[in-house]
Amino acid sequence: MNRSRNTLFVLLAILLLGSLPAAAIERPFSLTGAGTLTDGIINASGRATHLGLFTETGELTFIPDPNNPNLILAAGPVAFTAANGDTLEGRLEDGVLDVTTGIATGVFRFTGGTGRFAGASGTGDFVVIQNLVTGAFEVTAVGSIDY
Repeated sequence: MNRSRNTLFVLLAILLLGSLPAAAIERPFSLTGAGTLTDGIINASGRATHLGLFTETGELTFIPDPNNPNLILAAGPVAFTAANGDTLEGRLEDGVLDVTTGIATGVFRFTGGTGRFAGASGTGDFVVIQNLVTGAFEVTAVGSIDY
């Protein structure tokens, strides 16, 4: 009887532990890509850790910096789609574009996604070098992601 009770406790423990959601793990994240920005619409592709090859879409809002006519502030939602179809959603924040150099910097914040990125979170920094005539750009980003 004692042995069957111990077996029952072990089985219950396995069932309970198996039903607990896996904890998100913080991982380093890096991204390189290129694309175009036309009328605030981002279309890009590249390679990123945890995504592999990706495509990116987004829509940015631009506001002239009231304190510096050479700077434009930018923010808006973005979505990355991995080759397997999983999506990683986020938001570009605190973007600052210098219209004299075409260089922009800012922060991205992951806000969820689908597949393995459901519930993803994390932040990072990005640098964009943009051709202000054609809208073509290159982007590099580093940070961390939890999923």
